[in-house]
Amino acid sequence: MTAPPGRSAPPPWHPRLAEKLREIGRDPGLAAACRRGRSTEPFTDFDMSSPLIYVLEGDETTEPGAYVPRWQREAVAVATHHVLALYACHIQSKDAGMHRYGVSLGTATRQLQAAMPSKDGAANRLRAALNSDTVSELAEHLRFLSSLMRTYAIAVDYISLADALACWEDPDQRTRLRMRWNMDFRRTPPKTPADPAAPQE
Repeated sequence: MTAPPGRSAPPPWHPRLAEKLREIGRDPGLAAACRRGRSTEPFTDFDMSSPLIYVLEGDETTEPGAYVPRWQREAVAVATHHVLALYACHIQSKDAGMHRYGVSLGTATRQLQAAMPSKDGAANRLRAALNSDTVSELAEHLRFLSSLMRTYAIAVDYISLADALACWEDPDQRTRLRMRWNMDFRRTPPKTPADPAAPQE
């Protein structure tokens, strides 16, 4: 995978996670195993260990640390576990995938806010997520948001969400993510072209 000019290449585990997200949409058994991960910790569910190992380590011929550096392994394992579980719930009973590159949590929540009848329901959920201090707390709030997004068929970038979960314990990274998601939520959406058939005032 070649990175755009001026941008670093994505870590090797990104395309492997994207592959597993696609597989969840095709394999009901894998999707069910990942949904069970909502209430478990990484590597404590036998069936969910397989996709986790695939993303983190490959197979017995893969050199240790080839996909995820050893110093980052635990954080990426926790993030991947939560993302696989969240996505499996998000895509349940859906014909189309719910992973969209470039759609941040803030952007997706803004779309959710526009779709919901409740004026501040989505905003309150995002505010609670932004106030999370731990990965487990953030994941809990993401479960509520992804459930609502499933209801309104709103997709989100699950690869960038995994990145966010992996670095959430770092205070500086957490501050940057809070700012970015807040800005994306507050950003004014592009105006739709006026209907030429509509009467002019």
